[in-house]
Order: sequence, then C-alpha cells, then structure tokens
Amino acid sequence: MPAADSPQRTSRRLKPCRASQSNSPHLDRTVYNWSKVVVETERLLGRESKPVTASEMVSTQTPTQWQLTEDIALPKLRAFFDDKPFVFFGTGMSCALDTRFGMAALKDELLQKIQPDCNDSVQIYQWERVANSLEYGNSLESALDEVSDSRLLQHIISTTGRFLSCIDRAMAIQISTSNVKWPATSLLKGLVETLPDGDPILHVLTPNYDTLFEHACDSVGVPYANGFAGGIERQMDWPTAKYTLLQRQQVRHGRHLKTIHKYRKHARIYKVHGSLNFFFHRHKVIENNTWMWDAPDFAERVMITPGLSKHEMLQKHRQELLTPADEAIDRANRFLFLGYGFNDTHLETYITQKLITQACKGLILTRDSNPRIELLLRQAQNLWLVCKAQQDGVDGTRISNTRYKDCLFLPTERLWDIRAFTTKILGYEDADI
Repeated sequence: MPAADSPQRTSRRLKPCRASQSNSPHLDRTVYNWSKVVVETERLLGRESKPVTASEMVSTQTPTQWQLTEDIALPKLRAFFDDKPFVFFGTGMSCALDTRFGMAALKDELLQKIQPDCNDSVQIYQWERVANSLEYGNSLESALDEVSDSRLLQHIISTTGRFLSCIDRAMAIQISTSNVKWPATSLLKGLVETLPDGDPILHVLTPNYDTLFEHACDSVGVPYANGFAGGIERQMDWPTAKYTLLQRQQVRHGRHLKTIHKYRKHARIYKVHGSLNFFFHRHKVIENNTWMWDAPDFAERVMITPGLSKHEMLQKHRQELLTPADEAIDRANRFLFLGYGFNDTHLETYITQKLITQACKGLILTRDSNPRIELLLRQAQNLWLVCKAQQDGVDGTRISNTRYKDCLFLPTERLWDIRAFTTKILGYEDADI
C-alpha cells in the first residue's frame, strides 16, 4: 500500500464551483452545496426525488456532520477494496482510447449511412422521426424509441456493428502490440491477482459491444470466461466454460498425496447488451471471432441497441445475456462503477436498489458526474463518487459521500482517471500514467 501523503499536501473543502465540462448543458450550473445540488438535480430530472421509506432500512436524511478531509477520504477509498467488488464498466472506458466508441460518433454514422427502404413507408416515416428528434437535440437513445420496424432495426444493428468493428479492430491491434493500454488493465490485473484462494472469481458486467476488455485480459495474462465454449462457433455453455478454468493440484492427505481441482483466479464477463462477436445463428446465440470484424450477410449480430425495442430484444436473449449476470449481482454486496453514466434503467434498477435499500457499498469512478449520479449519491449512504471538478480555474478531483459535509476537492489531482487512481489508491503500477 502506498505511503501516506505528505503533510505539506494542499487539499481543501470544495466550495461552490462549476463542474467539469460535460455533454449536459445544464451541469455547469450545479454547485456543491448539497441542498442546492438536490434542488438542481430534481429540477433537471423534472421530478421530485422520492424519499426512501423506513421499511427500506436506509434514511436519505443521514446527518452530514463530519468534514471530509484527505486523511479520511483516501483511506476510505482504499478500504473499499478490502473485499472484492462486482465491477460494472461503461462506455467511458472505451472512449478513453477512442471517442468514436461514444454515442455522438455513432449518431453521426447512423445519420449518414442509414437509408430506409424507399418502398417502405413505415421505415421512411420512422427514420424521419429519428432524424427530427436528433435535430431537436434529443439523445440517440431517446430518438431510437421511434423505431419499431424489425427490418429497419436490423439495418441499424448491422450499421452499428460495421462502424464499431473497424474501431475495435484498430484498437485491438494496438493493445496486442503494446502500443496502447486499456485504461483499467492494471486495476483488473491487480484485482484478479489479489483474489482470495477461496473466492477466485471477479465478476464483471458491461453494456459495451467492443472487445477491448477481452484483448486487455489477454495482453496481461488474466484468464476470463464469458459463458461460451466449443470450437469456432462457440455456444453458450457456462458449465463447460467454467470447467476450462479448473486447475489440478496435489495436496497432502495424511501420508498420501490427493489430487484436487480448483478454479484459477479469473474474471467472468457478462456482456448484457451483446457483443461484436455474438451472433444469432442456427436458432441460437453463438460467439464467432472470425465474423467479428467482417460479418457475413447471413449473420445476425446480437447487439441490443437503444430504443423501445431494447426490452423486447433483452427478453428474447435473456437466458444467454441476463440470467447469469442477475445471479452474480444478487450475490454481490459492493459495486465498482467505471466510466458509467447511469443512463440505462434496464441494467441498473436492481443494483441501485441494493445500494439504497441494502446499504451495499459502492464507488463511482468517472470523469463527468451528471444529475442521475448526484441523485443516487444523495440516496445511497455507502456510495462514494470520484470525478473531475474545477475550482478557482484549477482542474482537480472531487470526492463525495453523503455522510460527510460538503465535498473534498484535490487540486491538480487526476484520481477520476482510472490509471492515476489505480497507482495512488491501490499501489498497482501503471506505466501509462
């Protein structure tokens, strides 16, 4: 564990200040006086916050009577990792390598490439509605609510797959040749290597389609399983996938040696929105890496795109995509969120309930906060936030928890960057800092 910070280090209480730049045009008006944060957050969301009832165990009215200092905050962040967390990472982890993984680039690509069937009035009407919605400044997620035509939806999925696969291929080559490093690589490796022998599995969930996590694991020798097993057309088969991660050991049993099988320390990845290498073929979901970057025309990608059709698609592939993740989430009692903006109610409803009503421990590590994160932070007393902030024209790190009065601002620190956080808080070396 890294040595304590020097007493000469400057840290100070965060006074009302402007948040870091964000996609939200409203976020600059957020101030870090908690009463004002709550009012502004609820105004932006267009609703009053729903108080947590007494039966939900946790009160949102916890007195903030302690001053948060660096001497308190940093040890608290380190203590979060005393037990293994369930890791949840979002688009921010991919955008750190290439911003084209984000929704803004995908929106531009779809507007440029999608051409509805000129003989299908339904497709034409629905895509015009999408284009108009985007022109009025709505998000891609909400704009795609206009799409219900199955052929148009498949066109969107195919276009998304082709666009992202080109970026994914370029980044995968860079990772494989050690020219770049996925931001959470050192954290991931450290968490897996320090797993206890009796609990050797790190559970990881992502809505991302790209395969940067998988390439990062291979680059540093971290074993992982995604539930698929077999040859080129790998089928969903968790029992077999788990079996491949067993290792044989000999232990002394009295005067004799006994052979036992134990799991290697590894990560289990749940790609709940599908992946570039997931396809629906021969009436089942398969994984085929040979099709990932150049899919044949007959191959139907399994990628859950935004919009009202998302729920239908998730239900169609629930057994393959969601059920294993649900079981892992149910067993977890602490959650680490990396580069995730909490904008997908399909995924996070149960987790946020656990944070609020069961007082599960949580840590959000992200560049930019947003009203959804601020509201959750207020309601979950064991949830910490580390994000970028600015005070008096100086960029730094904001650390927040609702139990403490105001927030802590660390000028010039970049702890919101997973690489800096990994080195300073956990002591894992990261050569890319």
